[in-house]
This record gives sequence, C-alpha cells and structure tokens, in this order.
Amino acid sequence: MQIQTLVKPPSIIQLRDVFQHPATLLGAMLLGGWVGTLAPDRAGQLAALAALYLSLIQMAAFPFVILAVYFGLQRLPSEPGSGRRLAQVAGTSLLAMLLCAIVGVIVASVFGAGSGLSAQQTATLGRLALRSDSQFNMSMHDDDPAPQPLDVHMLVPDNLFGVLAYGSVPAVLIGVLCFGAAVAVQDPQRSAQLNGIFEGAYRALESLVHRFNILLPAAAFVLAAAATATAGMDAILLLGSFLLSFFVAGALVCAAAIGVICWRLKTTPWPVMLALREPITVCLFSPAAVAAVPGFIQGMSVRLGFSRGLVELVSPIAPVFIKAGEAMFFAVLAVFVANIYHQPLQIGDIALICLLSWACALWSVGIAGVKSVILGGFVLGAMGLPLEAVLPAFMLVEVLCEGPRNLLSFLISSALIALVAEGLYIHNEQVSEVWHPSTLKLVFTRKQALFVLLLLLFALFTVFCAGIGYGLRHAL
Repeated sequence: MQIQTLVKPPSIIQLRDVFQHPATLLGAMLLGGWVGTLAPDRAGQLAALAALYLSLIQMAAFPFVILAVYFGLQRLPSEPGSGRRLAQVAGTSLLAMLLCAIVGVIVASVFGAGSGLSAQQTATLGRLALRSDSQFNMSMHDDDPAPQPLDVHMLVPDNLFGVLAYGSVPAVLIGVLCFGAAVAVQDPQRSAQLNGIFEGAYRALESLVHRFNILLPAAAFVLAAAATATAGMDAILLLGSFLLSFFVAGALVCAAAIGVICWRLKTTPWPVMLALREPITVCLFSPAAVAAVPGFIQGMSVRLGFSRGLVELVSPIAPVFIKAGEAMFFAVLAVFVANIYHQPLQIGDIALICLLSWACALWSVGIAGVKSVILGGFVLGAMGLPLEAVLPAFMLVEVLCEGPRNLLSFLISSALIALVAEGLYIHNEQVSEVWHPSTLKLVFTRKQALFVLLLLLFALFTVFCAGIGYGLRHAL
C-alpha cells in the first residue's frame, strides 16, 4: 500500500505536465485548425463545445477571483506602504497601456501591416466582409424607442449581492473591494470564522481550476477548430500582416515585462519563465483569462517570492482593468486600415492613434469578446477611415488575439508588482502559508443513524412522487 502511494503521485504529475506542455497545446491547436478548415459546416457545434468549456472554467475561476481579491485585501494592510504601492500600480498601469499603444504603432509601421495588398486580395477581403456581414446585426441605437437611462448603481454598487446577480465583472470586483476593505478594518477575532469559511472555499476552487486546466488540449483543439471553421483560411491569410504585427508587438512587450521581473529579482529570464510557464500557457490557450489567475498567484508568490497579499490583490484585477492588449490591438488596427486605404500617417496622426487607442482601451473595461473590436471605429473615425468595410472580417479572427491580449495584461501587472514590491518580496526558499483544514466530526448513535436514513428515504420518495404527479399533469 505504501509503494502504491509513493509511485502514483509522480505519474499523475507527469501526465499533467504532458497535457499542459506548450508543445502539446500547440499541436492540439494546429490539429484543431486543420479540422476546422476541412469541416467548416461544423462551426456551430464546435462553438457550442467551446462555450461549454468556457462555462465550466468560469464556474470555478470566477468565484476564485472574488475570494483572491478578498484575501489580498486582508493581507495587504499588514504590510508597510500598502496604499502608496497600490497608487503606484494604478498610475504605472495607465502609462503601460499608453506604451503598448506606441509599441503597436511602431511595429505595425515597420512591418507595413495592410500595405502591399494586390487588387485581387483587396477584392477578396471585400467579398469576405460582405459574406460575414450577414452574421452580425449592428446598429447605432437599440430597437427600444425609449432607451432606459444608465443606472449608476450598476457601476458603483451599493449592494454586494445585487451586483453579483447583475454579473458585470468590473462592478463585482468593485463591490468585493468595498466588502473586503470593510472586513479588513474590523477586529481580526470577529472575522476569523468568516475567513476560515472563505479559506476552505478558496482552496477548493483553486484545486478545481487546476483540474479543469488539465482539459486545455481539448479546449485548444475545439477553439482553433471553431475559429478556422467560422473565419476560414482566407480571412486569416488576408489579415496575416495584422496578426503578425500584433503578435510581434505583444511578444516584445511580454519580453520587456519578464525583463523587469528579472531585474528586480537579479536573476536570469530562465527561472522566471519556468516559474510562470504554467499560467502563461493557460493564458494563451484558454478562452477564459480568469483560468490563469491561480497559476500567476502561485508563480509570483510561492515560486518567485513576492508578497502574497499584493499578488492576490493585483493579479485578479489585471485582466479586467489593465487593458494593455486592447490598446495595442486598436493601434495596430488603425495602422492596418490606413495602409489598406493608402493614407500616409504623419507624426500628428501617429500621436492621435496612440492617445485614442489608450482612451478606447480604458473605455473597453467591462466589454469582452468581439464587442471590444467595435470600439476601434472611434480611433479610425477621428482619422476619416471607415471601419465598417473590414469590421466583420476582424470580428471573425478576433478570437486568435484574445490569448495574447490577456497575457499582456497579466505580465504587465506582474512587472508592476515587481516594480513596487521593493522590501516586500521574500526569499525563494520560503513558501507561502500552509492551510490546515479544520475537521468537523459528526457522531451518531445507531438509532439516530437509522432515523436519519428513514427521513432521507422519505424525502427522496416525496420528490419522486412529486415528479410523477407533475409529469402526469402535463401529459393529461
């Protein structure tokens, strides 16, 4: 029995490492893209499978994010200069978003994104846009003739349960910040029982997210197949210069973020990349950005040794409020469309693109998926460029940019944590606090156990009879 216990865990860990290895996920994604190209009529079924996985991972990851922010607020006030450090993170994140827009414009201009298209390719892009335009219904106003005014309480909630029911992620995080701050200023003995209950749920959700992430190869396969079946290889090839410019710009910024972490820890990039390999892989191949939050918390706090309170507070908020990837996306999009219409860009135009991309990225807080692409029209509208001609095509391939955009937000937030965490990081030999679960023992006598069993059988029989009666009523 002891030999089986010692041999089984290494095999499980090895199998999990194989499933989450970047080469395995890349192979699954390429295979899914090939299958989607061969079977474009299966796009609806593949999209349904992708939505099912997205619902499963969000079921566990979204409550985990809420609890992570809560515990970050409980741990951070005990550390020196916490308010000043949070203000520095907020200010530098705005600067980082602007820098991402600048890098996107420079890389897109160097690579000539959108330029060099022949007349045949331009006509093919136009036919693709007209063909895909029937899949989207866009209008400037709602069908309701009397639109309802914007409710301020949806943005600044006054009830935590109400905002949880509403479901807006930025409002939920704001509500959790207010709730966690209110608990943090209380006597620790009064909130000890509440923290104990939340701690158990926090650890259980963390384990559940890791288990769902084992299915990443299947998720990468389905997502790639759904993307290629919906968009087709024509859209991917025609927008290849845009995708190449965006991916290269994102890789440069990610490398700079990893360099900042290495500079703070005075180490080489290899240990940092090994510590963050799992969350980076999950972020690139998972449709939900929140699925990478547990990995980033563990990698930054346990493996790299930064303050757990600061990491737990900043990492979950990063993909929601730090829209660095969106700023870069809008900037590259503007250069691409300008080159398609052969409009030269002056210094003033480039500065305007950077500022408008930064502003639209801030505006995109709370807007996820293909809806965020529509905000690029405000950047192009100021330059007199039409976005409607290529908008449907961009909405088809937008899913390919989702992973790099989320990765930019996470790595930039990790670099900001490294910048402001001077004096707060611990030695790498240390580990984070170990959670000891409390055990609740229930002792019954034989008569009490028999009575409980009879009550349970009676309850199940009642439910069974109610179901039969309900079915007969509808049948008759």
